[in-house]
Amino acid sequence: MNQNFVDIILISETHFTSKNYFSIPRYKLYYTNHPDGRAHGGTAMLIKETIEHNELLKYEEDSIQTTLIKVKGFPYDITITTLYCPPPHNLKKENFETFFQTLGPKFIAGGGCSNKHTLWGSCLTTTKGNPREKLFISINWNTKILAY
Repeated sequence: MNQNFVDIILISETHFTSKNYFSIPRYKLYYTNHPDGRAHGGTAMLIKETIEHNELLKYEEDSIQTTLIKVKGFPYDITITTLYCPPPHNLKKENFETFFQTLGPKFIAGGGCSNKHTLWGSCLTTTKGNPREKLFISINWNTKILAY
């Protein structure tokens, strides 16, 4: 990570439980487990300790797990989130709109939501991918889809 100048790493589907922990020198680990406590789902984020930031409230629900931090910056702060939506849950556009509105006007979101769409690099589009495409197109913020 140091060789490639990595500042922040977003991880989805960690399979952590309250008994898991690891550390990497010079990085701070934040994580969100699946609420049932079993080893599935979950998200994590590693961020360099030299970056000024703070952790925000996590979402720990059956249908979505997210880890959020706010990075202090000039001229504005930016929210960074990694999210995971397990396959059995078919979240609708409204669920994502509500979530994204909590992030503020400047954010980066990455993660896995068990859907496929050519908009985020898949070679095919599934029925779960189509409603989410409409959501991202309808958002009026300056967003960048990192991974989905």
